[in-house]
Amino acid sequence: MKRFRTILALILTLSLAASIIAITTAETVPVEPWQADLRALMDDSSVPRSTSLKYDVSTPENAQTHETAVEKVNGSGLTMRIDFSMIAPESYTKDDWAQLDQWLEETASRTVQGLAADTENLAKALSDAVASGRKAKSDAETAPAWTRDDWQLTGLTVTIPYYPELSEGTNGTATQRLQEKLAQYGFLDDKADGYFGAKTRAAVEMLERHVRELEQDLIDARPTPEPTPLPIPTPAPAETMAAPEDAPLAEEPTVEPSIEPEPTPLTPVDGVADALLQAYLYSGDFAPYRGTLQQGDQGDAVLRMQRRLLQLGCMTGAADGHYGGNTARSVRIFQYYNDLELTGAADAATLSRLFSEDAKAPENAMLTAGSSGEAVKALQLRLRVLGFMKGSVDGDYGSATVTGVENLQKYLRQREEAAVRADAETMARLEETNGSVESLLTVEVNGVADPILLDEFYSDAFPAIPDAMDSGADGADVVRLQRRLNTLEYYYGSLDGAYGAGTANAVDAFQKRNGLTRTGTADAQTMALLFSKDALKALKPYVLKISTADQRVYAYGLDANNEYTELVRTMKCSTGKDATPTPKGDFQNGTGPGARWHYFKKYKCWAQYAYYIEGDILFHSVLYKEKEGKVTQSSVNNLGRKASHGCVRLSVEDAKWIYNNCPQNTKVIVY
Repeated sequence: MKRFRTILALILTLSLAASIIAITTAETVPVEPWQADLRALMDDSSVPRSTSLKYDVSTPENAQTHETAVEKVNGSGLTMRIDFSMIAPESYTKDDWAQLDQWLEETASRTVQGLAADTENLAKALSDAVASGRKAKSDAETAPAWTRDDWQLTGLTVTIPYYPELSEGTNGTATQRLQEKLAQYGFLDDKADGYFGAKTRAAVEMLERHVRELEQDLIDARPTPEPTPLPIPTPAPAETMAAPEDAPLAEEPTVEPSIEPEPTPLTPVDGVADALLQAYLYSGDFAPYRGTLQQGDQGDAVLRMQRRLLQLGCMTGAADGHYGGNTARSVRIFQYYNDLELTGAADAATLSRLFSEDAKAPENAMLTAGSSGEAVKALQLRLRVLGFMKGSVDGDYGSATVTGVENLQKYLRQREEAAVRADAETMARLEETNGSVESLLTVEVNGVADPILLDEFYSDAFPAIPDAMDSGADGADVVRLQRRLNTLEYYYGSLDGAYGAGTANAVDAFQKRNGLTRTGTADAQTMALLFSKDALKALKPYVLKISTADQRVYAYGLDANNEYTELVRTMKCSTGKDATPTPKGDFQNGTGPGARWHYFKKYKCWAQYAYYIEGDILFHSVLYKEKEGKVTQSSVNNLGRKASHGCVRLSVEDAKWIYNNCPQNTKVIVY
């Protein structure tokens, strides 16, 4: 074996001695003047370049070929790649190749330090370093593989910057980096997970279409070429002798006009992120947008902008590629947080900032129907305390929260309108231009708690507490007062904005319950306590919830936060049959407890402990044929299933509990 290795080494050495190192530097592919290539869109220093050294080494029979690559990042953050190609005897093992690969990696690391990112100089320096490092030769069987003469380089290539070609099925950190950039520019609407699937392919195709449009812009900007002048005909020489009568006349040569090919962008739309495409995407020269956008526009450019707005939390809904009112509001939100003019139009300054890494996202997240969590709870609590919402604080942005936000928006819009009408100069200008007050209002009534709305709502400058008021007052602040009194179980009239007797009585009841002087007038002290978390509810100890699906009545008591969340009693019931269902909804009948014994004339039977829910719909006990008689056993057996004509039947014990413990105006919820 040693004899074979020695012979092969001699052959390789002789071959190398006679070899010529060919240096091949990658050059820019020539581009015709009528074509447009993305290299024209970027600085020349960002274009990937490579230099290859080819060694004229003959490959003996049975020799092994081997390739290894080393990647390094220089001080500028560019990745360089060095590819080594080698041959060695058939006897080389995996361990031998591993030794060799490690030595080449270490040699490359030492060599590239401090050298400029010049592929030709780096290639020569690496070739010299490998040759120099092999001078410590040894013929010992245990000598490191890299010190032997029986292996040779056949090729060496240096590429700077290096970007691996990425396509569907190519996964890893390079794909993840690509996805992150695609998402920043709105091409990708998905997470950067490092997996190149169908969505990433579609994003790359959208990028390629965008680049082709930029290339077309270069074509369109070309100056119109000067027309090719027609050749001047050469004058015929003077006749020296008469031509024969039958001689043919000489024809003028025909000059074919040169036809320039139609201009063509060169970037293909194939979903493959090649090195040049990545180099442009990562370069400081990448142009993420073309022109400006405004309401009415549609297409990929709008779609990408919407995706970026969604990513930053400035927009709700879905990106659909149509620039409508919702998109304009979202652009204004972005402009607000990025100190740009609030136009709702995506001008160059807006788009440049939007697609940059410096784009600022709102501090408060966009909240809308379907949102949930602590941010929704905080919003609900403030809406309730300040008299805009009647629903529970449960962290789910449902219909009650939507209504509460709409109430807030209506309130702010009314204040905004009042301010506009109070400005004489503004009104005079509108009159001159036939403009409308509504055109100047910025608050939208859409039930969406956008970041700007939340900023204003949570600020100390927000008009949290209405001014003191008395009987005869009216307006939006009276509506807030009535809604807050309703939430606290003191007021059950309509939210009409008129401070009448019903409102005054509710204020009086609130003052009594909360230890204030009873006047029925909402003075400053009353207002301060009413619109605070310390306001006490009216003495309504329970809320009753009826589940028609479970055939159960649930009684909830007050928790430490003055909310009805503590389950204190569960009662089996019979609600209305399908033909005579119990009406669903929220009820707060002012009648409350009725007769100890209630007679149903239509059905000729009795029940105990009648309690009015709504109209003639009652809580009551199981049925009796006679007052003070025996209970009807069938009504007892039917507890737990639908069996009534609309009322809610209970056991005698449960009906008695509601009768004795739930005062007038106790809230009843049927669902």
